[in-house]
Amino acid sequence: MSPKKMSHAWTLGVALVSTVLLTVVPASAQDVVEQFADESEVAGKWTRWWGGAEQTYEFDATVDADKKTGSGSLKATIGFDIAAHGGDNQFSLQHYLDTAVDGTKYTQLAFDIRFDPTSPTRPRSGDFGYLEFGLIPGDYSQLYLGNVTVSATAAGWIHVSAPIDRAAPKLDKVIGITFKLWAGDGDPAGDNRLTGNTVFWIDNIRLVADTSTQPLPPPTLSVRKPVPGLQIFASKPGSQYQRQNIRTVDPSYGWVGSPAPVTYSFTIADYPDGSGKGFQTQLFLVPGTGIPAFETSPDYNEPDVIFVDLQNNADGSAYASFRHKIEQPNGNSMIYGDGTLGGIGNPTALGTWSLTMKDTSATLTAPSGSSTNFTLPAGTVARFAGPLYAYFGVQPNSPANIGRSATFSRIQITGAGTPIDDRFTSGPLDPVTWQVVAEDAPGILPVPADTAYALTWTLPDTGYNLEAGTGLAPGLFIDVTAQSGPIQIGTRKVALVPGANLPAANGGFFRLRQP
Repeated sequence: MSPKKMSHAWTLGVALVSTVLLTVVPASAQDVVEQFADESEVAGKWTRWWGGAEQTYEFDATVDADKKTGSGSLKATIGFDIAAHGGDNQFSLQHYLDTAVDGTKYTQLAFDIRFDPTSPTRPRSGDFGYLEFGLIPGDYSQLYLGNVTVSATAAGWIHVSAPIDRAAPKLDKVIGITFKLWAGDGDPAGDNRLTGNTVFWIDNIRLVADTSTQPLPPPTLSVRKPVPGLQIFASKPGSQYQRQNIRTVDPSYGWVGSPAPVTYSFTIADYPDGSGKGFQTQLFLVPGTGIPAFETSPDYNEPDVIFVDLQNNADGSAYASFRHKIEQPNGNSMIYGDGTLGGIGNPTALGTWSLTMKDTSATLTAPSGSSTNFTLPAGTVARFAGPLYAYFGVQPNSPANIGRSATFSRIQITGAGTPIDDRFTSGPLDPVTWQVVAEDAPGILPVPADTAYALTWTLPDTGYNLEAGTGLAPGLFIDVTAQSGPIQIGTRKVALVPGANLPAANGGFFRLRQP
């Protein structure tokens, strides 16, 4: 491949070399099947993972999807109670395989499910709830493949088949299968609330092996000059409303009672274009101490939040809304209703956005210098007295925006606590200042100022090495030493290459090679 001219003196070639075809499935790959023939296939193997709802899992020899004599199914009884459990009104079921498998060798997860018609239904949609299902990777996280909602009018067994995306993260080692259903909506008008005993049966769970003899396509490699700063990706596959945040380690950034105004500002250096309409950058101000880092959605879970909601428009312009809620844990109807006090627009999302707070006054300033003011009720301000965390992050808001990112080139907080002025130029986040609070932590990617290139490639990439060389002749390539990565972000891998690790001062090539 001919070298590709870049905007400066360094010439870059990107070569993709594969000397061995990557075979999809070895001869040993077989379907993994759970048919619940007897009690031994259930007892101690299908158990509660988490959730406040009471959970019972047992073998039921009287119910079988195929009506086989001598066979049965897994029966689940879930005691939902929104008043008792609130946001933890949920269940998660786990099952570990006898032997870990390579998930890239399977095409789908299939099963049969049947709900007891007397089970409670959601108030507006009239179904038994939003049941999610997926795989358990080797690190005991969750890789959800889809969801199903079964109408109360449906009768009998329903077959579900969910495709497995072989580019999904952590798929190379699958150790289990999981089902979950959340019904903890704290909003009385919400449609994720259940109370009562939900009963359902599951049968014929199958991981379907890929018997195709066609090779997978090799990964494709691309290169770009990155924008230095803190690049935050909406990187979790399938999670439309994921929150990807960093927050202050020290909860001493409240403005209430401060003698001087307190200003929270962030500078955006790179943002999705208009095709990423609705991509969101957020500032959350959340009162409290000890809020757990696994709680990635404080704007929903916590009772009191101030929220600067910046989103882009189809024409590339942007608009920041000032929102808040008080006394509404596990809900957000106020944030998008009476709690929205107004906002301000700008021709672009790029630049510095600031929120300045003083007593009951709030001022929102756009990169153009234009500003708008709001007045908070005194009772609202009292809810934010004392310790307070500041969160900065992104949210995709649509499936099309998953995988997109925003780059913060600067975050400042003045007037409260230890002043923060971070330009994210030197590598990893400062652990004294920041804590990652994100659904997918690898999507928080510091890009140091000395980063020469960001290399990105598609998955799967099993057996491929990233190499760099001064030319295309044999023996001129060596493995790339990256300052970050390769790490998986969504369904791609990314490696940041510092200038010091380029193969030559004025030219070179990158390639993915499978020996």
